[in-house]
Amino acid sequence: MICKRRTRSFAGDGIWCLGIFRPCEGAGSMEETKVKDVMTRGVLTIHEKASVRKAVGIMADCDISGLVVTSSTDAVTGVLSEMDIIKVLDEELDEVKIEEIMTSPAISITEQETLRRACQIMKEQNIHRLVIQSEDVGLLAGGEGPTSLPCGILSISDVIGYLHTQAKG
Repeated sequence: MICKRRTRSFAGDGIWCLGIFRPCEGAGSMEETKVKDVMTRGVLTIHEKASVRKAVGIMADCDISGLVVTSSTDAVTGVLSEMDIIKVLDEELDEVKIEEIMTSPAISITEQETLRRACQIMKEQNIHRLVIQSEDVGLLAGGEGPTSLPCGILSISDVIGYLHTQAKG
């Protein structure tokens, strides 16, 4: 079974959107299941200098609760969540930059890690999503690097979907 989420493409302003397709089938127990089998593939990013208003629009249009934040060299610098945005609702959202409110650094793991370990990290760090790094190594924009590339997100919603699929047998 493949679950699909609505997606949109954005151009310019350092913002891009890949198609998101999430496998809902796991390989068995949480100790056996790899993050890559449960995560949401594709990464929605936004530049750290973008406004919170821009992030709100993307999150609403894509029906998501967070964005990966990147620098001008495409390095992952943090994560922006709904809770980060709630903290600045009394301010002018066009004036507030994402880098001012994002959670940094982003907590990440590799796609080969077990789902059990990913859940332990989210619990220990009190976070709702992990940035998933590819095993492949690439260079950052401008020739900096090497770095592992983000290839997906594992959220609490992904884990709940996995648990539901496992319960149905």
